[in-house]
Amino acid sequence: MQPKQYIASMVLGICIFLTVTASSQPAPDGQYPSGPDYLVPSYPPDMSNTGPNYPNYQGPQNGPGMNPSPADSEGGHPATGPDSLQPLSAPSGSNTEALSYAEGQSLSQQDVALSGGLGGGLSGGSGSSDMAFMMVAGLQVWTRYNGIWTVDPAAVFFWRSTSLLSYNDQAQTVWSWERYPNGQQNWRNLGYRMPGYFHGRFIGDARGWHELAMWGSRSGWSNVVWIYVW
Repeated sequence: MQPKQYIASMVLGICIFLTVTASSQPAPDGQYPSGPDYLVPSYPPDMSNTGPNYPNYQGPQNGPGMNPSPADSEGGHPATGPDSLQPLSAPSGSNTEALSYAEGQSLSQQDVALSGGLGGGLSGGSGSSDMAFMMVAGLQVWTRYNGIWTVDPAAVFFWRSTSLLSYNDQAQTVWSWERYPNGQQNWRNLGYRMPGYFHGRFIGDARGWHELAMWGSRSGWSNVVWIYVW
């Protein structure tokens, strides 16, 4: 072999050896060649840090059913009671207790007639004439004071009781309402009631004036009765 050919063969061999050696070494981090085998997978963005302290946070969004629905006209009641002037003076405490009828018990006209006559400027008579006068339109409330049904101010002694009589003129949901001497309001749902009389009970659990009324989902407010607790 000629010297020039031998040298050329040696140079070519060295070049091939260096090329093979370089390709077998691992590439440094971050220097992978671009190509389909080295594409980084696309992950969804991390939302774990999204919160009220981040500028793009919009806060909780209202979805279906998150907003309160308006009150049912048949099942709700007004936010405040009726307007009525407090009596200037309190009568003496009653010497009678509430009747034995249950709270909300329906009463016949005969039951009402036998449980006390009418007073308080409604009627001075008794019997059928009284009952005819008591059958008024809308809701009506009476207090039993000293054995007489009246719409005038009444009074009981502390922790004593008296009866209330209500007349409902149509089928509707009825609520009772009471305002205590300190201004607290107490509502009670008496349910869906048919026309007629029904019995209630008042207990003098706080000294001072108590304001009471009924509210019907169709008829609205009844008259207001005042009871003083000595």
